[in-house]
Amino acid sequence: MKRVAAAVLLITFLLLLLAASSLAVERLFVGGIEVELEEPLEIVSGVILVPTWLLEKHFGGTVQISDSRITAAFADQTILMRLGEKSALVDGESHKLDVAPQRRGNEVLLPLRFFADRLGFQLVLEEDGKVLRLQKPSQVRERASLFERLRQETSWAEEPEPVEPVEETAQGLSDIVYMGGARSRVFIDLQSYTGYQTNLLTDPPRLILDLYGVEGGPLPVVEVDDSLLIRIRSSRFDEETIRLVFDLNAASGYKVTPWADRGLEVEFNHMLYAAGLRERDGFIELWLEASHPPSIEAIYLEDPQRLVLDLQDTTLLASVRELPAGYERISRLRMQQHSPEVTRLVLELAGPVTMLPLQEAGPGRYVIPLFQGTAQEAQRMFDLDDFEPVISPDFSDDTKPVFGPQRGEDGEGILRGVIVAIDPGHGGSDPGTIGYHGSFEKDINLAISFFLGKLLKEAGAEVVYTRDTDVYVSIFERPEIAVRAGADLFISIHANSHIKRGTARGTETLYRANDLVSQRLAQLVQAELVQAITLVDRRIWGRDDLAIFNGSTIPAVLVEVGFLDHPDEEVLLRAEGFQQIAAEGIYNGIERFILEYFGKGEGQ
Repeated sequence: MKRVAAAVLLITFLLLLLAASSLAVERLFVGGIEVELEEPLEIVSGVILVPTWLLEKHFGGTVQISDSRITAAFADQTILMRLGEKSALVDGESHKLDVAPQRRGNEVLLPLRFFADRLGFQLVLEEDGKVLRLQKPSQVRERASLFERLRQETSWAEEPEPVEPVEETAQGLSDIVYMGGARSRVFIDLQSYTGYQTNLLTDPPRLILDLYGVEGGPLPVVEVDDSLLIRIRSSRFDEETIRLVFDLNAASGYKVTPWADRGLEVEFNHMLYAAGLRERDGFIELWLEASHPPSIEAIYLEDPQRLVLDLQDTTLLASVRELPAGYERISRLRMQQHSPEVTRLVLELAGPVTMLPLQEAGPGRYVIPLFQGTAQEAQRMFDLDDFEPVISPDFSDDTKPVFGPQRGEDGEGILRGVIVAIDPGHGGSDPGTIGYHGSFEKDINLAISFFLGKLLKEAGAEVVYTRDTDVYVSIFERPEIAVRAGADLFISIHANSHIKRGTARGTETLYRANDLVSQRLAQLVQAELVQAITLVDRRIWGRDDLAIFNGSTIPAVLVEVGFLDHPDEEVLLRAEGFQQIAAEGIYNGIERFILEYFGKGEGQ
């Protein structure tokens, strides 16, 4: 009897083992397009595991593996996992996994359902689990609706066989051509498209280009031998969208230009490889190694004395960012990527220095002579008929310009002495607009405000928040908080909505009506923000009916970063990377305003 029982158990075990070994997905469709699998997808404890290349090639992600740590970065979120651990962090929030990431030979396998849920896909298994379809909810509803109509229009007694989708034969994305040059140009050959949207991410640096209304599948990865651009990846993001990912060595400004006949051209910044100071023929020279002679905007600042040179449309690739100088009037050179479009060089001074015109000093090398004296002294010495210095400092003048309100030693940086009141809109019992995916405007406003405050503090400004937690603050109390703090600027952060939900898109900035100073602040903030986040530039407009404006006379703006009630812009507004870039754009507008309004001195 025991032998029979043992035999039964053995047979049962072998049957279970055989069944388990057959649990695998043999065919995979993403958005109706079949993915070529190198081998069937493994199923463990009911969870489908996929290799990392699948997430990168077909979901627009970037997966990095270091020892046991796994980092999967997507346009709107970053997911952290560890091999063998049943937990994950999504933008810092902890989640439980049904099955831990596992290593199989040279591959790392990840739980597909977890990523599908994060990215808004539904999993549909067919043919006894042999066929898997990843679809957006709208696609699932369309298929269900189709089957329901078929049932009503026919006399079938049984469930109809699933209808295999007809794969598109048209290939909308024809080619990706790296053209190189001083600005790392790339041509995207498109048969047709209905629109596009871009998003520049910084960690790791990459440009996301979503192409709408494009048929067909992705193209092979384009590897690039370029100091800025590493590779170009494409993937089918959803039924209507092809996503291109430009992997970069540094976050770079860029320009997208539609060609007249067809396709798009992506043109990245010029590149600054190195810079330094040297003394030659009695002059101090600022030398630059760059891919193109830069267009330079220069600003003189005092207390402490600095010459700020903004190289437009330039990305900094130099490894050394700070150099001691040791000259009589120039003590130090600092370099930074001030924004994706601007590389900033700062010369710390101990007296007047005048920048003379840029000169070419050989292939890819440029020199800016620096005269140790005022512009008037330079003109007299060189007797230049058409000499127009970029800046005209005169430190001996008793009416020298004063930067900012100069309230004392609040910190170091270009905005030292400035007090900015940041107003995160809504809060507490007032959620503001609620997005399609349930996002609360109050939370997004607070997140962007914190990023903005960090940038302002790093620049030396003092920051006052009207709220720094999820609490309700009256619209009448908010300007009073700014007044009590002695704020120089009032910046209110919001996300927009429209009476026809889901129809409006873009960025706009409101200001106090009939206040020219606030209007100028709005112009600069709107221009820098739109350039940073590349959403539609809707408008700036004056309002005389808002309590936050009417409660003070401080220069004030209300920034509507994007439309939270539009599903596409909600995805962006929820993403930490997008929030950071939005904050950088607003900061750049504030800095430009401070330098323009205070740096020249009122009334000068």
